Amino acid sequence: MKKLLILAYMGTGKTELENRYENVVDFDFQDYKYIYDESIRHLPLEQRKGSVNLRTENPNYPTNFLDDAKKLLDEGKIVVSPFIDHVFKAYDSSSFKSRVNDTRIILVCPTSDNFDEYVERFKQRGNSAEFIGRREKEFPSLIELFENATNYERIVMKPGQFLSQALEEYGINLNLKTSILKNKVKEERI
Repeated sequence: MKKLLILAYMGTGKTELENRYENVVDFDFQDYKYIYDESIRHLPLEQRKGSVNLRTENPNYPTNFLDDAKKLLDEGKIVVSPFIDHVFKAYDSSSFKSRVNDTRIILVCPTSDNFDEYVERFKQRGNSAEFIGRREKEFPSLIELFENATNYERIVMKPGQFLSQALEEYGINLNLKTSILKNKVKEERI
């Protein structure tokens, strides 16, 4: 089976994909790109994301990130990362692509007029106002990047849609985790 790397916009449901499906890894760049202050290291990732004054740049990024992404792909994991400018550029580099030439890469992004839905998703998962403001500022350029990335497979998210639904519609079959399958069988019996 061909290896699969999915770059999906934030708030599309990458974490839920990891929670529900076998071999899926929600592979975020945050802990590779930044070294967080001791005072916030214990916080969940979504809460740390807006803390720009409590983090420093990691000089090993993106090499550390790409090395681990390749390891996960080699282990047969479906790697799901955020579709954001610097992450896309790291994966788009010739040095990375030459190391993973047997990998199918799919970009996933919402429509340009659907940012408000994602603001609500960001709020629901606990992102800061600073994080949301940065996303709003960069959103038009990400849409442009997505539209110009014609050498990649691309999926446009429909309003109200989550990543698992979009991938299923696109023909990507993911295997539910055994524990979720067992619960579904129990529910069907009732």
